[in-house]
Amino acid sequence: MAKKANNLAIAIDIGGTNMRTAIVDEKGKIIAKNSAKTIQKGESGNTVTIQVIDEIKKLISGYGIKKFKGIGVSAVGPIDFKKGAIVNTPNIKYKFIPIIEPLKKAFGLPILFINDCNAGALGEKYFGAGKKFSNLVYITISSGIGGGAIVNGNLLLGKNGNAAEIGHMTVDTEYNLPCTCGKGRGHWEAYASGNNIPKFFRIWTKKNHLETKFPSAAKDIFDAARKKDKVALQFMEELGKINGRGISNVVAAYDPEIIVLGGAVALNNGDLALKYAKKNIDKFLRLPKLEITALGENAPLLGAAASVFHNRP
Repeated sequence: MAKKANNLAIAIDIGGTNMRTAIVDEKGKIIAKNSAKTIQKGESGNTVTIQVIDEIKKLISGYGIKKFKGIGVSAVGPIDFKKGAIVNTPNIKYKFIPIIEPLKKAFGLPILFINDCNAGALGEKYFGAGKKFSNLVYITISSGIGGGAIVNGNLLLGKNGNAAEIGHMTVDTEYNLPCTCGKGRGHWEAYASGNNIPKFFRIWTKKNHLETKFPSAAKDIFDAARKKDKVALQFMEELGKINGRGISNVVAAYDPEIIVLGGAVALNNGDLALKYAKKNIDKFLRLPKLEITALGENAPLLGAAASVFHNRP
């Protein structure tokens, strides 16, 4: 029996560090995949737009365009649905990166555009740990922190597609650290993201008059904790308070059945981070399941593909 013509999706995940493109089938199988560093040089966000188009062209070379149902774009937020663009993201230097119209013009396919964390939630819902659940939250802990929430089967979007920006929930007033978003202090992302853990660690050690014999990069701190370094273990307790408050906020806001964590920090050190966070999660509501994603770095890519196959968001 012949396969139907448009049984494949083009998926792209635009991150602050990496840009991933993939060809995905309806069952969530990744048939081909490329990765490149996201360009941060150039006078405007059109530089990134051109890179997106070039990466897609390289990926689908040899495939007929009729094989594809559409293009799903997962992008670091914030995004603007009405303008079809990434806007004012703290993770890429450009203030405006057009997406929808340039891709429509280049490929003539439907474009589904979604915040990367919302894409992660869809990836888990259709292809991962969230298959059996109507209420789930996907949290990425990577260079930044973000989230996507599905409540009663509905993906929460908000007016511009940026609902569940949980990394900018306030979790601390003691250290009152400024967030890299430039819009507030005490945000979860300012303490527990991969980019900001080192800064929090240095401020915490200075405040507590502690000295360390290892570098303060996030990886080094977690490695030292695994080796039972006393200072690193003390810091894990402090970081656990921050992560516990963040997860408590998520539970109170969305009452999920399951929370799935992804992103580089969660994938590489989620077992350690969760161990200390769990001790600090409020028990006001019944706790959901807490899992590290089994989809690895592909959750947002698969969610972008799911948005094409299921016409979501």
